[in-house]
Amino acid sequence: MSGIRDKIVEYYPHIDRVETDWVLALFAPEAIYERADIVYDGIAAIDRFFRQERQIRGAHIIDRLWSDDDSGTVFVTGRFEGQGVGGDAREVKFADIWQFNGSGKVVRRQTYLGLGHAYVER
Repeated sequence: MSGIRDKIVEYYPHIDRVETDWVLALFAPEAIYERADIVYDGIAAIDRFFRQERQIRGAHIIDRLWSDDDSGTVFVTGRFEGQGVGGDAREVKFADIWQFNGSGKVVRRQTYLGLGHAYVER
């Protein structure tokens, strides 16, 4: 499953620029996004998260990225540095596990955040 690593390398700059349409195009309609202690089930819920709930702005700094084309899985560790909606500084470490289907779409994403999901929403 070539190209999955490249898609994820491209993902972080796109999300940092708030290019939501590009980001959502990565996900299959039935995708599940487990983000810290909350689950977004299906593309409509994922869309709502990215367009309405995710209010932070900043940059992802990638420390490590591994991919396994045979299983369609990409692992990422890094940190996010930015601002909340009120302009307050935000920094949090994260780990992402991305799983792709045979068509190259994300069917499952798991994000582990050092401080829980609410910290990086507003």
